[in-house]
Parts: sequence; structure tokens; C-alpha cells
Amino acid sequence: MSSDETRTRFLDAALRLFAEHGYAGTSTRMLASEAGSNVASLAYHFGGKEGLYRAALLRLHEDLGEATPAAIPIGAPAEIIEQIVGLAWSFARDHRDHIRLLIRNVLDRGQHVEGVTDQSAPLLARADAIVGLLRPDLSSTRRRMLIMGVMHTVARLAIEHPDDLGVMVGEPEDLDAEIRAFLVDLVRRQLGLPE
Repeated sequence: MSSDETRTRFLDAALRLFAEHGYAGTSTRMLASEAGSNVASLAYHFGGKEGLYRAALLRLHEDLGEATPAAIPIGAPAEIIEQIVGLAWSFARDHRDHIRLLIRNVLDRGQHVEGVTDQSAPLLARADAIVGLLRPDLSSTRRRMLIMGVMHTVARLAIEHPDDLGVMVGEPEDLDAEIRAFLVDLVRRQLGLPE
């Protein structure tokens, strides 16, 4: 296995295991075993568990950044909301371990390495600019609170197993479409925009 393949396997293992067990609950042996490698390789590539945790969070934010439009979308507010909500939901649905790790990172604050929340700043700034376009009258604090509320709603829906979520919301014919419609409506209402 090449050096790049080993790094990638460790990062994949870290995303899954840190999301499932948290920083404190994930051992270097678990990480090495999941990556099909050894603890010495982990230390060589990442300097240890802390370095791998930081690298996993960096990858998570890079993946999220790639899924987020770099430029502010242009169009009617309804179109912008549908586009952004669709991208957010698709990413969260398709990257459950990423989302679980984000939530775990928040829940485990103080039990792992500090200083990793800085990676969210560019994405939050992009989202703030988009909301500012739609509602320039809102303060930055209110815009960011709205963004965080919507993000946590998206995350909560994404981490639930689809079968369980379907049962909880009444077995809709097209769960994905229902979730998208709900999220679009939620964002529209939170922004105070007409239907």
C-alpha cells in the first residue's frame, strides 16, 4: 500500500470511528485496525491520535467547502433557498459520518484537542453572506444564529437512520423530497420571506 493510500485509509477510519466513539472513545489501535495498518504508521503519517483527529476535521471541512458554492448564488430568493438547502441536505445525507463527527466534536468539547472550530469560519462567512443577501436588515448575530439553527436541524435529520426517520415522520412516499420541502419551508419562514 502506498503512503497516500495509507493516509487516506487512516482518514476514512478516523471519520467513522471518531464519529461513532468520539475522541476519547477511539484508541490508536482501533484506528490502525480499521485502516488495515499499524500504530507506527499512524504516528508516522499524523504524529499520533491528536494529529489524525485534526486531519479528519480538516478533511471534513474541506469536503464541506467543496460542496458549498464559492460565489453567492444569483436569482430569486426562492431559487437561492432551494439551491442552498438542496446542497446542504444532499451533503449531509451522503456524508453521515462527517455530520456525526461535527456533532460529536461539539458534544465532546474539552475531551479532545482544542482549536479545531476555526475551520468552520470560512463556511460560516459564506453562509452569512448568502443570508445577508436575502435579509440585509438582520444583524450578523441573528443571521449566524439562524444558520446554526438550520444546520443543526439538517444534521439531526441526516444522522437518523432513514428507516427510523421514515417511521418517525409518518412513512411518506418520498422521504427525501419531504425533507427537502420541509427544510426549504423552514428556511423561508425563518427568513420571513413570503411563500
